[in-house]
Amino acid sequence: MTVAILAVLLGMRLASAKVEQANNETKNHARELKVLRHENKVLSSQVRHLKETSKTLDQIKKKVYQINKRRSSLVKWAALPDRGGDWINRIDRYLASSPLAGQGRTFYLAAVDAGIEPRLSPAIAMIESGAGRANANTNNFFGRKRTASTWMAWSTKEDAINNQAQYISRMWGKASNPYQMRGYATSPVWKGNVAREMARI
Repeated sequence: MTVAILAVLLGMRLASAKVEQANNETKNHARELKVLRHENKVLSSQVRHLKETSKTLDQIKKKVYQINKRRSSLVKWAALPDRGGDWINRIDRYLASSPLAGQGRTFYLAAVDAGIEPRLSPAIAMIESGAGRANANTNNFFGRKRTASTWMAWSTKEDAINNQAQYISRMWGKASNPYQMRGYATSPVWKGNVAREMARI
């Protein structure tokens, strides 16, 4: 009788151990499943991000292609005598004896991208700095201030020229003459001086 009872108790203990082992395995599986679900969620988020990034890159590529195509067509347009003349060469001739010599193409393409008159920025540069002869700061040909007491600066001439065209477009829209640029300079004769320089190009 005692042996039988011990056998039953031993069987119950073994069964209990198996149940506990099964419970532990179930808990482990549940934790693993939770981890897998979290990892799947992270991966899904990364996939969505990659798709959005890819879409953004495609949009950027498309925009760059459109800009380059517009540049190419407008450069060809500007070269035709019956379409206003060869602006690049005209600007180059205007700046020939200055530190900005050879930047006609940069000025022209910057104006095309910004939608402003091609002669406007070169004329402002001539009035504000003698076309680079007396700059307010590094490559600041346009007399632009950063604050009331400090001046803008650019690392290259090209950066300065492109920034100037975008600045004019942002502040005064598709400006075609200095009389539209209210507030750029305080001198009462500034607009007339710039207009006269534009007429020389």
